[in-house]
Amino acid sequence: MDEETPPPHHRFAVLPQLTPRSIIALVIAFLVLLLFYLLPTPAGLTFAGKMMIAILIMGAILWITEPIPLAITGLLIMIIQPLFGVRAINDVFASFGNQAVFFLIGAFILASGLEKHGIHRRIALRFLRFFGKNARSFTFGIMASCAFLSFIMPEHGVAAFLLPIVTTILIASKVIPRQSNFGKVSMLSVAYGCSIGSLGTLIGGARNPLTVEILAEQGYTVTFFDWMVIAMPVVFISLPLVWFILQLVFPIEPLDISKARDTIDTQVKEVGTLSHQGILVTVIFLFTIVLWVFFSHVIGLAIIALLGSILLFVTRSISWKDVEQHLPWGIILLYGGAVTLGVGMSETGAGAWIAQLVINTVGEHALLVIFVLILITILLTNTMSNIGAVAILLPIGFAIATEIPTISPVLASMVVALSGGLAFMLVIATPGNAITYSSGYYSTRDLFKAGSLANALCIVILFAVAWFYWQGVLQI
Repeated sequence: MDEETPPPHHRFAVLPQLTPRSIIALVIAFLVLLLFYLLPTPAGLTFAGKMMIAILIMGAILWITEPIPLAITGLLIMIIQPLFGVRAINDVFASFGNQAVFFLIGAFILASGLEKHGIHRRIALRFLRFFGKNARSFTFGIMASCAFLSFIMPEHGVAAFLLPIVTTILIASKVIPRQSNFGKVSMLSVAYGCSIGSLGTLIGGARNPLTVEILAEQGYTVTFFDWMVIAMPVVFISLPLVWFILQLVFPIEPLDISKARDTIDTQVKEVGTLSHQGILVTVIFLFTIVLWVFFSHVIGLAIIALLGSILLFVTRSISWKDVEQHLPWGIILLYGGAVTLGVGMSETGAGAWIAQLVINTVGEHALLVIFVLILITILLTNTMSNIGAVAILLPIGFAIATEIPTISPVLASMVVALSGGLAFMLVIATPGNAITYSSGYYSTRDLFKAGSLANALCIVILFAVAWFYWQGVLQI
């Protein structure tokens, strides 16, 4: 073993170096807090509201530059609130311990059961087998399978497990990284399919239950089924159109994918038939989904998620060790900090104060406000964590809607939430982008080229669905 490389059991002791860039980001973030603390409180804003805006800016700086882990920024947002007298410590921690956090934990445990028994792998392989007639339809199969799996699993998990499957197929097809458009489109289909699919249900991304929780804090109830009714049209319209954009930007070369089909057939044989425990996990998961769709307004999302999780343990379908390997505690901490940020912005009046500034700038025209919310959210979510972007903009969007009678707070919140999942342009934007970029099949320029067009298209789609479907049909 190389002396420079620590042995496996010591690797967690190796810390990343604190770079000058990281130090500058930390200094700027804390200078913002100090500056806001010393400056006089603007008219119409309380001291708590002023400091909440400072915390919002600090969080944005740290989430964008990442001098410390995203989850630690979430914790920092929590502890600074009572330290500066913005909110009482019990109120801050009560915001963290909301039902949406436990819904996320339960959803991650259920996803662990699917992963342990290879249920997600079987679904993906059958999707790819069905669409494996030619190279173009195969790439659509990749995107469709990623989107479908992101309905029932967190998007980053889908990207992580599909990457080796798609890589194996590309190697079998003798695809040359960065030279083959088939390779580029295949990998981008993974990234974009996961992002678009994550909009469809509350399970796909942590920003979804974050939105539901912040709406619940304000007295608005959005059930699991409500979310699907609102979000699925965006998914079903965006998916084929974004795939079509990939075909235009990177025309796929003539390619014999018979070896790719053979590879899929081999992998299908390798996974074999589903075990008794696998069938049991599938039944428990379907049972949980039925409860979410039809009874979440009565029982509660978190109770159902935890009930399904407990059934997995009772039936010995998973162990706690399985959960420890798959449960991303960092996302839970990041999420908790994001919730406290949103609640704090609302309770202190900071969100309403910023909303009034926005209204004074762009006016009260509903169409313009919706478009601006979509545009700002997509630009921000391309440069930082999806949860962070939604946490920053959600209380502002909600507050704007409460000031404009023609826009529902639920509509404004959904606009921010769904826009927050459409990060197509930069590697740092989503785990899916980073994971697929690591394969080496496309460049950052390729990603930006395709992603800028895909984002422009999705802005139009989301705007149209929000105005003509949500506003007109749902009357929300």
